[in-house]
Amino acid sequence: ISEEKRETIRKVVEKTGYRPSVQAQTLRTKKTKMVGVIAPKIASASIGKMVEGILSMLNENGYRMLLAVTQNEPEKELEYLAAFRDKQVDGVIFIATVFTPQHKDMLKNLSVPVVIMGQYLPGYCCVFHDDYHATYELTRAVIGKGRRKIGFIGAIQQDEAAGAERYRGFKDALCDMGLGEFA
Repeated sequence: ISEEKRETIRKVVEKTGYRPSVQAQTLRTKKTKMVGVIAPKIASASIGKMVEGILSMLNENGYRMLLAVTQNEPEKELEYLAAFRDKQVDGVIFIATVFTPQHKDMLKNLSVPVVIMGQYLPGYCCVFHDDYHATYELTRAVIGKGRRKIGFIGAIQQDEAAGAERYRGFKDALCDMGLGEFA
């Protein structure tokens, strides 16, 4: 359009306080500018920091967050995955703990990009810690300080990272340092 018409439109927009319809923009662009985030809980310091970091990056890039807290209930995770599929978010960030066959099916059928945090699932973009080596090295360091009676408190074994991998790192370090035999 001409510069004259552009200026006339700008003045009318300023005078009336016009704001474009979010729904109309979504229909036109096929983008909601919303990302669904599924978290098992928010009382955890580490998960709280993840959510804060995600929110910071989304805000910086003009996106909004739809946060779903599941209270560690796998059925709720599935419900929220289905809701985000149906509510047309632009992507899903799933802070995961356990993957059931139903989780894997639901993730496979999402038509939006998915990022998994806290766990590794082949075929998906994943952000996760090396829980095995972190626990292995920590256990070796404790043994190196002369400690011999060491205990382990961890998450459920179905939680691959915080449960199974950390325990595997702990027991392997004990065995490698000559302090135990595990089956």
